Amino acid sequence: MDYLVSGWNTYNFLLTPNEVEKILEEYHMVIFNEHVLMDYTESSLKEYIAAYSSLYDLLLSGKRIDWDRDYRLFLQRGVTSNLSSCTYGHIHIYEGKQYKSADFREPVIGISPVALWINLGEDKKLQCSTAYSFSFYSEYYMGIQLQYPKMIQYKVGGGYEALKSTRDLNAYQDFEKLKKSIKEVSHILTIKTAVGTERRTNIKISNEVKSRLSECYPFKQKGITVK
Repeated sequence: MDYLVSGWNTYNFLLTPNEVEKILEEYHMVIFNEHVLMDYTESSLKEYIAAYSSLYDLLLSGKRIDWDRDYRLFLQRGVTSNLSSCTYGHIHIYEGKQYKSADFREPVIGISPVALWINLGEDKKLQCSTAYSFSFYSEYYMGIQLQYPKMIQYKVGGGYEALKSTRDLNAYQDFEKLKKSIKEVSHILTIKTAVGTERRTNIKISNEVKSRLSECYPFKQKGITVK
């Protein structure tokens, strides 16, 4: 991939597995953050939804999600409407097998698990953030984050061109289209403490999720409910 990126557009959401599958079914899923075998072309949506469903069920069961036990469920993938732009190269041998790595012409949308870290301060104010790593705070797992770079600079000769916006790239249009599809079936997650302190998060949830989310492990531990 002969480009560098700077800054990130993100969008967080927690929907039912069926809702996520419906939104993603017109796209291709690809691996871009690790090498793949030579015959790889794309990843299965069914595989992704199966892993997501397991995490979703764990979350709403009220059980604690544990990284050491559940890490295989935390899949990260790229999403694109144009599979032909997702080419692979950098062929190499690893443990006796031939692999290739992503050499995409432009960035794809990343979909990654997201955690909603929450805390009640000494002043009883409700603090929350999605900036913490899901691998370190897996018990705070709260859905999916879309990620797409804000700026890009392509390699030119021995250096790189000036940074420019990604808004004219085809994949950015995919990012905006996905956001629109999610907005149509969701609304902002607002949480509150037992004493009535409220906080709007930056996570979108659907009505079906809202009806069950107060039972999730981190909310029960902190005495938090969904408004």
